[in-house]
Amino acid sequence: MTSEVLMLNKEAVVIAADSAVTTGRAPHPRYSKAANKIFDVSAYGNVALTIYGSADIDRVPWELVAKLFRVQDAASPQRPKLADYQGALLSYLQCNASVFPQPLRDDLLTKRLFAAAVYVLGEIERFHPIFIDQGATEVDRRAAWTAGATKVDAELSQESLASPLTAGDYLAAQTASNAMQADLADELAADERWKYSDAALLRQLACEALVKRPADFLPSTGVVLAGYGAEEIFPSFSHIRLYGHIAGTLFWKSENSYAITHDNAAWIQPFAQSSMIERFTDGFDTTLTAINHGCSSRLIDNIFDDIKAAGTALPGALEQSVRAKRHAEFLKDFKQRNWDENFYPLRRVLNSLSVSEMGHLAESLLVLEALRERVTSPSESVGGPIDVAVVTKAEGLVWLKRKHFFEPDLNLRYVNRMKA
Repeated sequence: MTSEVLMLNKEAVVIAADSAVTTGRAPHPRYSKAANKIFDVSAYGNVALTIYGSADIDRVPWELVAKLFRVQDAASPQRPKLADYQGALLSYLQCNASVFPQPLRDDLLTKRLFAAAVYVLGEIERFHPIFIDQGATEVDRRAAWTAGATKVDAELSQESLASPLTAGDYLAAQTASNAMQADLADELAADERWKYSDAALLRQLACEALVKRPADFLPSTGVVLAGYGAEEIFPSFSHIRLYGHIAGTLFWKSENSYAITHDNAAWIQPFAQSSMIERFTDGFDTTLTAINHGCSSRLIDNIFDDIKAAGTALPGALEQSVRAKRHAEFLKDFKQRNWDENFYPLRRVLNSLSVSEMGHLAESLLVLEALRERVTSPSESVGGPIDVAVVTKAEGLVWLKRKHFFEPDLNLRYVNRMKA
């Protein structure tokens, strides 16, 4: 996990990120506080990239990918729009056979089919829990498999390929699926659900799930590009989620974006772990929203129970309609009032903040997030040194705070190479 925050006004875009990274898996994860998450990806210094989530893409560290992309970018003129940099990055990842050679992609495809098979077993279990009931007979558990697999098959058959995956990717996945019969048995040998499953049908459903629902079970990296194109006078950001290659195509999804214009005001956007930042900016976070949702729902239930106890009752359909309508109105009003009291005033202030003030605010928000994580959670998934980068139209990318794994004063040859 990580925590990052991005701010934009007409003067600059500011990005701040912590340094925590989790390696390994439960029950023995390891936490490091030395990860770099902000990168200068344009040779012209006009675009920054920040990541959260997975620290690598298809087994290649994002830090290496970002720096290799910057070297390639030096051979091209400064691109007109920030969106052009996103397109160039995606093209670089899609077509780079040296960074992502074909044998690697083939192995990744097989591993992702295994992950899809586990996902399918989980869906069948969700539809028919008896599938994992150790007290049930083998006949009943196999029947649950058949019924669940039929339902999953019916759902997947109605879905289209996940964009930008193609029919060619589907055929490649089918070929790989047909070749992994023995390997699938070895991979799932420890999964009790496997022995009640039909191997051929499971491979088929895994293939379908991989090309139609990959975002449901594959790990991903959030990637944010922020800065200026050559023709843009105000900054913007673009947020996408990258999952890696599936057969011949890089699978990614667009998340959100924002551009400062003459009319569009300043913006603040947290990423990843952001509960304290959201409480500061919005007045509430997902935890408070869930608490409010549950408490207000119970309150409405109690009101109708009191009305019934007094001898008055609405028809069932009308009661449910009124419950749903008023509950939705309450939650919407709760959020709107918080935004009116917190987010919109903060945006107005952000419009007039100087670059240094934005940098200080961004850093302070991450300190607040890290403090909450340190005193409330044993995971240590937010923390470490905070890096803060600024991109302006005139100065380009400037570091307000930046950690190094080495002392620049002891590496003058490196410093001179960077000046060349």
